[in-house]
Parts: sequence; structure tokens; C-alpha cells
Amino acid sequence: MRRLVRSVTAGAVACLVLLGPVTAASADTTTAAAPRIDLYPLAFPVDGPHSFTDDFGAPRSEGRLHQGNDIFADKMTPVVAAADGTILRVSYGERAGRYVVLKHEDGWLSYYVHLNNDTPGTDDGLYDEWPAGIAKGAAVQAGDLLGYVGDSGNAEDTPAHLHFELHTPLGEPVNPYPHLLAATGASDAIVEDALQTAYGALPVTRGTTAIGQLDPGGGFAAGVWAHGDYVYLGTWGRPQQCPASGVRIIDVSDLAAPALIGAIATGDEFAETDTDSVWVGSVDTQSFRGDLAVVAVSLCDNREPARLQDGARGLAIYDVTDPAEPTLLSVHHSGDHTQGFHELDVAVTDSGQVLVATTAMQSLLHTDGLLGDVRLIDITDPASPVELANWDFRRDVAPDPELTLSRDELQQQHAHSVAFAAGGTRLWVAHWDAGSILLDVSDPGAPKLVKWVDVAASAEGDVHSVISNPEEGLVVVSSEDLYPLEGEGHAAGWGHQLILDLAGNLLSEFNVAAFEPATDDETVIALDGYHTAHVAQLVDSRAYSAWYSSGVRIVDLADPSEPVEIGSFIPPPVPDPQGYWLAPDGTARMAMVWDVHVVDDVMYVSDMNTGLWIVRHTGDDVAEYDIY
Repeated sequence: MRRLVRSVTAGAVACLVLLGPVTAASADTTTAAAPRIDLYPLAFPVDGPHSFTDDFGAPRSEGRLHQGNDIFADKMTPVVAAADGTILRVSYGERAGRYVVLKHEDGWLSYYVHLNNDTPGTDDGLYDEWPAGIAKGAAVQAGDLLGYVGDSGNAEDTPAHLHFELHTPLGEPVNPYPHLLAATGASDAIVEDALQTAYGALPVTRGTTAIGQLDPGGGFAAGVWAHGDYVYLGTWGRPQQCPASGVRIIDVSDLAAPALIGAIATGDEFAETDTDSVWVGSVDTQSFRGDLAVVAVSLCDNREPARLQDGARGLAIYDVTDPAEPTLLSVHHSGDHTQGFHELDVAVTDSGQVLVATTAMQSLLHTDGLLGDVRLIDITDPASPVELANWDFRRDVAPDPELTLSRDELQQQHAHSVAFAAGGTRLWVAHWDAGSILLDVSDPGAPKLVKWVDVAASAEGDVHSVISNPEEGLVVVSSEDLYPLEGEGHAAGWGHQLILDLAGNLLSEFNVAAFEPATDDETVIALDGYHTAHVAQLVDSRAYSAWYSSGVRIVDLADPSEPVEIGSFIPPPVPDPQGYWLAPDGTARMAMVWDVHVVDDVMYVSDMNTGLWIVRHTGDDVAEYDIY
């Protein structure tokens, strides 16, 4: 993980993520206005006497939540545009009735729902006229007439009202109440109180529903793994604040009421360490039968004085057959002068061998070439781990001498994460700026290069993780680019995902996209958080991916040449409790989703700022926006 440290003038840029892919050659790269926690300027959308309350998030039928504010007014009261923009949709929906969607000039969206469909003075549902000029693609200015207050759609049995929604450029509905209050001329104190109340309470969902949540505190939530009735939640730290909270064990037998029952890889033995990655599974060998937890332990401080000290770093292996009474079986040290292990994966081979693949970032450089960044460790007897191989692209392959010109370039080619494939006989390695590498580990003591997918065509690379699904013929490469601004060797835009076939051929690229596609040559870079890909899990032909401030994205890869986002979950934006993360535009409130682990239709989501979220994928959301 690399953090953006470049300063940005406060207020100059803001808002949410990308409207289309960003490259160095993109035309008219712009920034959107107004982050979600700041006051967003609106013209009040109902031109006449009205009343409204903060009913955002109120329950609706079929377990849905209200995603806007209802503004009550007499039928035929004019409804006007809340901002300058272009009309994206003029349509009718079973629930929405007659409605208009307006894309603002800065990329935000506003929805005007339940517009009148009755002949004035009747309730006949026969009125189908639109004001002059109201059609898809038409440009409007704030205050222009869009329609009239009505009761169309599922509002027939309610008093006439306008259902008004405000969406970020990403298509996420946010609570419009404080912004509408400001548009009415409410005092600054009232508006500020509404802003504080409106944000931080509810996640943003699309095709998903939050079931439960638990913030165990004690550092940033990191890797997450679910096994049986328990979730194992890792911790990430930094030199200035390293709580050594270890991996928290959470009982999720009641999904709506997760309960913290203990922790592993914590205490004096693991002082000054973090636990970024954890795997838990059932193992049955001659040496062990039960549930194992394998934890990657690394020093929070990667500087040389810290690495020279004694202390646990490497693998911590626990018997968690009874999660309430975990037993430490062994600690496998990553080597003198190393920071420890960062990411790991575990495979149980057909022969019954239990293998751990893991990465010790910059191990090659810290040990002057003695130890590579990629390690293969046999834990068939978990009490006595045996390291079978250390491997490194720079030392053991280096097919292009241009890759090894300087120490700085060597640092940027470190191995970051690993993922087994083909029953533990193949291993994908994310080697940051060197690319994605596939190894044959059928003999785990002698890894062999099978394929190198270069990233030289990309400006930065930043290959954080690689995951494959041989049954579907898919490989997903996640690029973690935390430097979105162009210049100083960086291209504009956040990290993205590449969809490859098993031969390493590029099939498509996926960026978090707006609900409506951007116009040609238009790109909006969000700077109110960190909107980059981090990790992914492939389930059948779907990718469940963590995108930091853009939350979890569910992408259908049934046609891998055309990825389709079918759902999302974004935890509420809150200030970083550790006081570390600050968005490029100065925003302190943001979601920071690190990881997601999927079991059936339930997603276990780790948010660095708010802990564990338990989320159900309730259904695909790929077609018309169904407004409620």
C-alpha cells in the first residue's frame, strides 16, 4: 500500500470517483464539485408551498430503504431543476411513475419522481404531456420547469409529493435533506446540524443490504476471513500507532448481532506488529485434524532499526477448532532483517500437503538477495512449518535487464500478494510494477516461471493482487494506485482492474463507473477519498472487489469482454479514528474498505474506519433504476 502525500488545495477539487477510464491521454480530465459531506448547492425543486422531513433511510416495503426525501405539495405545483445540467432520462416506472433524471454539470445526478400523470382536476392517470423542451439530452438551467407534483407510480395512495433524490457522479444516493434545507434559506446552524445528522449513519447500498456491523476498535481493520460461525478480522498498523490488536475472532452465528469473543497474534509476543492477512480452514493430516488459522505477521515499522530488533514476524499458526480457546501451534520467522509477511494464501493439495504461499515485501533487498519476496511453506504439520522455497522475479528470472537498472526500480518491483490456482499447483504473484507472474509450484521446492504478464504498457503498474478462476477461464488483476493526479511520473486516475484470460490476454478493463456513462472525452476524478481497486474474490463468474472509498463492487464477468456492475456496498463515511488518512482534497470522512470475503450470498466486509460489516447480496441491479 502506498499513500498519497501530495498536497491539494482545499476546496479546489472534490467528490466521487471516475466517469470512465482515465489514462494519460484522456481528453479534458476534470474534477467534480462538492464532496458528499459538504453542502451541495441546489435550487429548491418544488416551486410553491411545501413541507418535507428527513425521511432518507426510512423503511419501505420488501426490506427496502427510502433513498430520497419526499416533498409534499399540492398536485400540479411546479417541479423545477435543482441545478444546471442535461436530462438523462424522461421515463415511467411501476414504482416511480413519471420521473426525470438530471445530470448536473459537475457529474452529480438528481431524480424527480412521482410527477403528475393525471388530467388536471382528476385522478385519471391519462396525462402524458411534458413541458416544452423536456426530453433526453436537453440542457436545462436551475429553476427550469421539469413537470408537476403528482402521485404517479406507487404514490397513488399517498398525498401528492415529489420524491427527490441526489446522487454522486458514481450513482450513489446520498441524503438530500441538509442541501434542501439550505435551499430553503434555513440558518447555517440548522443546516450544519442536519449535515452532521445526515451523514455517517447509513451505508450506501445497491443490490445489497447491511445485516450487521461491529467495530472492535484497536487499529485499522484489514484482511477478513469467514469460516463456519466465525469471522477473523486482521489489523493494519503504522510506525506511529501500532496497536498490535492481532486478528479479532467474531461470532457471527447471529448475522445481525456479531460478537467479539477473542483475538490471536496479539500480546507481548506480537508487539509492534500488524496482521494484514489471515486464512482459516479445516485440515485433516496425519499431524493435525481440526481448524487452522494462518496469520501473516509483519512489523508496523519497516525502517531498518525496527527490522534489526528481535520480535515475531512471519507466520503465526493457531488451532482454532474451538475459536473461544485458540492455541498457538507455531511461529515461522520470515528471516532476519525482514519486515515479515504481508499477504498469504493456503492450498491443500490432492496429496494432502498443506502449503502456504506468502510475500515478504522487499525481503530481497533487505537481505541483499539472500531471501526472495515469495515464500512457499509446508504446514502439513502446523507445529513444525518447513520453508520449501524463496523466490523472486528480480533474482530468479529478470528476463529484461532494463527492469533492474536502479535500486528504486527494484523496490517498485516487490512481490505484494499471491494466490494459488489449479489445486495448489500454480501460483499467481502480483509483482507491483513488474506485473503479474504465474508460477508452476507443482514441486513447491522449485518454483518455475510459466507466464509473465508485463505491465510496461501502463504508466505505473501498481499490481496489488491477482486472482484467477480456472473454471471460468478468468484472471482479475487489481491495481492499487493511490496517486490519482497526473504528473511526477504518475498518470491521472485511480487504480483499476484488468480482466485477462488464462493465457494472459487482456479481455477488458474495469473502473468504478457512474450509473450513467460519461459523455465522450469526459473524465471525472474523485479526490474526496481513495477510489482505487485493492483486492478481489472470484465466485463463479462474479468479482467481489474492495475499492477503498468506493466500497465493495460486485461485477458480472459472464461476458468478460464487457464487465457489468450488478451491486455495491459502501460503508458510511466517517473520520479515520486513527487520524492517519486524509483524502487528496482534504476530506476527513470516507469509507476505506480493505477486504471482502464471500460465503454464499453473504459478504463479510472490512472497513478500515468502521470495522466489520455483514452484507447480503440481495439481487442484481443492472437495468432501470427502480426508485422507491
